[in-house]
Amino acid sequence: MADLHSTFIDFNDCIKQNSSKKKQLKTSRNSVRTDIRKYFNDNRDKHTVSFKGQGSYMMNTTIEPISKEFDIDDGVYIFGKEEDRPSVQTAHNWIYNAVKDRTSSEPLDKNTCVRVRYKNDYHVDLPIYYVFDRSENQYTFLDEPPLLAHKSKGWIESDPYKFKLWFDEQAKDKPQLKRIVRYLKAWSDKKQEDNNSLRFPSGIVFTILASENYHSDERDDVSLLETLKAIQNKIDDKKFFTSYSCYRPTTDTSENLLEKYSASTTKSNFLDALDNFIISGDQAIELESKKDACAKWQKHLGDRFPCSNVTDDESKSSAKKFSQVESILIDNRSA
Repeated sequence: MADLHSTFIDFNDCIKQNSSKKKQLKTSRNSVRTDIRKYFNDNRDKHTVSFKGQGSYMMNTTIEPISKEFDIDDGVYIFGKEEDRPSVQTAHNWIYNAVKDRTSSEPLDKNTCVRVRYKNDYHVDLPIYYVFDRSENQYTFLDEPPLLAHKSKGWIESDPYKFKLWFDEQAKDKPQLKRIVRYLKAWSDKKQEDNNSLRFPSGIVFTILASENYHSDERDDVSLLETLKAIQNKIDDKKFFTSYSCYRPTTDTSENLLEKYSASTTKSNFLDALDNFIISGDQAIELESKKDACAKWQKHLGDRFPCSNVTDDESKSSAKKFSQVESILIDNRSA
């Protein structure tokens, strides 16, 4: 059987965010933090502000996108008394005004964050939280969930830091799990690059599904395939005893994150793509030729999956040819 573990490791190195990009994002994030601190020092007597990184950047599962922007999520935590809590839009306005001159591009005021856009194809997303009664020095990020300023839903409980802690525990001593998450994100990236109108689940969905259905193996190709099968057995509701659902393991635990992707066409496209990925993975594992197996994986993971250096073992190829010739001779003798 074709063992492509080393090819998957090379692929991980290709899609994993490089250190120079990480440094660039961190520098931009820190500049934005400076702007926001200055704004609060100059304009807000009843509030203080602090920050906590969140998302794939902090969990070290970020991938290099094929064509989309890089991003980094940085939670902005506003501390103040309950009676001094602003409206959601006011909180967004504070952060917008704080960062509006950071770049030449105007910030975007989105439902769940303010986005600072940079010309070098990346952005900093700033979700805004409110914390009651405690100063930033007293708050440990392990207390009661903060409130997220959501423009369409109001102030809602949300705790991305606890989600990071949850994932850190899942991935403890399991570097392979982080690679599996990156492979799933790269698959999603490839599918959406092929079809811009296609909606695939978000990175957090793949992170949860991979963590809850992770299959460890000494080979990454086997681990990915078995994890995909476990995910399918959990969410493909065309099968028995399954539910098309993915619930947050932390606040809000009642939120089904797959609900956003439950429209008939969206759901069907995703589940069909998952099934096709598994079929190709099964075929790849069973093939003797590494080149042929690599082409099966590359179909779903894209041209970045490094097949150009994959070679078949010549001794096996020779043995296979000899076996085929021998079989023909035996057949001729039997005729």
